[in-house]
Amino acid sequence: MPDHSSAPSRAALLHPQAVISRTALRHNLRVLTQRAGAGEVMAVVKADAYGHGAEQVAALARAEGVRWLAVATVEEGRALREAGAEERILVFAAPLPEHLPAYQALRLDVTASSLALVHALAEWGDTNDPIRAHLKIDTGMGRIGIEPEEAKGAITSLREAAGVELAGVWTHLATSEDEDPTFTTLQLNRFREALSGVDTGPALVHWSNSGAAYGLPADGRGGLLRAGIALYGHGPTVEAEQEVHPAMQFIAPVVHVKTVEPGTPISYGRTWTAPRRTRIATVRAGYADGYPRLASNRGKVGVAGGRVPVVGRVCMDALMIDIGPEGEGPEVKLGDPVVLFGEGGPSATELAGWAETIPYEICCRVSARVPRVYAE
Repeated sequence: MPDHSSAPSRAALLHPQAVISRTALRHNLRVLTQRAGAGEVMAVVKADAYGHGAEQVAALARAEGVRWLAVATVEEGRALREAGAEERILVFAAPLPEHLPAYQALRLDVTASSLALVHALAEWGDTNDPIRAHLKIDTGMGRIGIEPEEAKGAITSLREAAGVELAGVWTHLATSEDEDPTFTTLQLNRFREALSGVDTGPALVHWSNSGAAYGLPADGRGGLLRAGIALYGHGPTVEAEQEVHPAMQFIAPVVHVKTVEPGTPISYGRTWTAPRRTRIATVRAGYADGYPRLASNRGKVGVAGGRVPVVGRVCMDALMIDIGPEGEGPEVKLGDPVVLFGEGGPSATELAGWAETIPYEICCRVSARVPRVYAE
């Protein structure tokens, strides 16, 4: 993705852009570092850093003293290594045994997600260059990981394997952002019981995600805080929303303005018709750029310091907005920026509500054809 050093000119926007605030990212990292307490922050940069640009976010995290990164796949880890990242990189995904040579070559930490993989690691490891493994225990997420009752044997196997370094033992909390702590408490109890009486050595024991950074006490957040959505400024809790700052602003230009008469239909399916004589502006962004089609006739956007509605169905490359009758709504000209979400418009959380999803998806779905612009 293109990397520009400053924000675009608001007077002559030519195409959609995702403006990423380095200032917000730094602020969020510092907040989360405080939240980590005695532990360390792991910057989760999978899915191109939730759409914010993995290489850029990793470099910024490095400058802030972060020593751990996390990705979803070996390919994402490879891209960071090729970009010069030297930090420890944990790959979250469950690997297949045939993936292990790539982990070794790229110095990636592997998630030991099953007993079969534990056995493969013990047999495959190179005694001269041990592969680093984090044993994943499924305490209630139901996605990947060994059963709690299998943990003691798996830890022993990995610690005794000459070609393996047990670098971590971890679990993932399914409801850490919920106000009701019942299930999180159950998961943590299962995790602690699984590790009771077993020597994990110097391995990092970790379970905290963004929700746990706010939902658990400071002395109960483990050796690593895996900072995902909170790093990008979208809090999983009300407290987090007040403390972190959204880092992405998604903007797009007005490319057409016209006045329509009452009853004029707009866009596919004629799902909206003008109730009065009004001006319709066409914005150069659609669902191929990452603006959700489900926000058709639901969403609002930021224009000239105010908000106006999205009308008609969102198209692949465009959406339409009702800017009001001449003399009543904002003055809009070609090239003017429209804020789809972020500063000056609705939040990603608000857009997620209209699209019946979560802010994670809103940020991740901003497509690769939208340039990322990094600004202070």
